[in-house]
Amino acid sequence: MNYIYNIKVNLKDELINFYEWTNMDKITKLNKVKLYVLEFYDYNNILSMNIKVRKEFLNNLKLDNYICLFTNTIDVVCIKFNIDGTISKISKLDIYEEREVLDELNYKSKTKLLYSKVDKTNNYKLTTRREEEVITKLLNYLNDFKNNAELIDYLYYEWFHNNKSNNKYNDLIKDINNGYTEKHNKLFKIIELINS
Repeated sequence: MNYIYNIKVNLKDELINFYEWTNMDKITKLNKVKLYVLEFYDYNNILSMNIKVRKEFLNNLKLDNYICLFTNTIDVVCIKFNIDGTISKISKLDIYEEREVLDELNYKSKTKLLYSKVDKTNNYKLTTRREEEVITKLLNYLNDFKNNAELIDYLYYEWFHNNKSNNKYNDLIKDINNGYTEKHNKLFKIIELINS
């Protein structure tokens, strides 16, 4: 059994990488926590947060508030389980502490984690907090000015580089929601200039 001492985690409902932690986040210091080495397949299922571990495993974590670390020997994640065995919170470690954990790792003691899948969706987001914030601000701005045809025409042209749409507002909303690109930053800067 591997134990790790004195690490910081940012337990959230979804996985947030350490470089996105903010001053508003509640960072928790764990004095002593168990670390389990998993196969890559099992580790990926942990990241999806859609598993339920068996009661025997949970009983081993009861004294630790159902919190432990998992690694695939490349990456480390902290998990807090619910009493029913499902994952309630998840956190990455900061890069320095993750490196220390991996350096101290005993690779010989891989754990066979017994669990069942509870859902097939993946809770791991492909966008950062900042990107989500930009998308939300763009959508709110467009919603506030949806009746300003001249402004919507201008923003549509800046986004698509043409004026071929019959419903520019809806097309803008749809495309902005369709995945983050550099165009989001450009449009956001244009809106900031308009408002300054």
